[in-house]
Amino acid sequence: SPLVTPVSCAMLSGFSHDVSHQEIARILGEVEAWYATAHEQAGVELLPIDGIKNFINMDLGYEDIDEFEDAIQGSFEDFLNSFPHIEVKEVDGKQFIKITELTPGPPRKMVLEVTSSKQLLDTTLLKATDAELEIPHLEFGIGADQKRHVDSIYNHLVVAYEELDRHSSMLGENSEEQAKIKETVESLKALLDVEKPFQLVIKDPSGLSDFKPRDGVKEEKIE
Repeated sequence: SPLVTPVSCAMLSGFSHDVSHQEIARILGEVEAWYATAHEQAGVELLPIDGIKNFINMDLGYEDIDEFEDAIQGSFEDFLNSFPHIEVKEVDGKQFIKITELTPGPPRKMVLEVTSSKQLLDTTLLKATDAELEIPHLEFGIGADQKRHVDSIYNHLVVAYEELDRHSSMLGENSEEQAKIKETVESLKALLDVEKPFQLVIKDPSGLSDFKPRDGVKEEKIE
């Protein structure tokens, strides 16, 4: 039988530099569409990763795979393997990709105890279109906006405080609402240092959200 070895899960920390939330979503959507078509045509689950590399070059506007890897500050294989539903395997010296189709499950709540900044960087969160993210001790939440978001937890929090910061700058100077928002922004920034552990909660009505890795994630069903 062929030798199969899983490729290690990668960090997504480089995304904060050159690849936006929206760009990650676009790339992931294109990769999923390519895999669905190729899987249907080939009839096998493991597809050679070289095929998707060529597709990336042609369809996503990158000059070549090196330019793409410069943008994500890592290898394409590690980028793909960071997503909860994508697996990269090496078989007899060649690399293949397998994408598990995400299917709805029972409504659930997932709770992750965050204990370090490294964990924020190393853990990918796929937040489904209908999912809500909460940080209970700050009484802070990110609601469902009918878009799927996938990124490191670190970057989910960065995007949240940047959007709040933009919103506060549009309010009248010295307004009470602006002061409260700025206080929340500073609290979210401070969270990134993880000076003490905190809980991050995902309310997941469709069961389509996930973490990777899932170490320390507690799950319970919700009505």
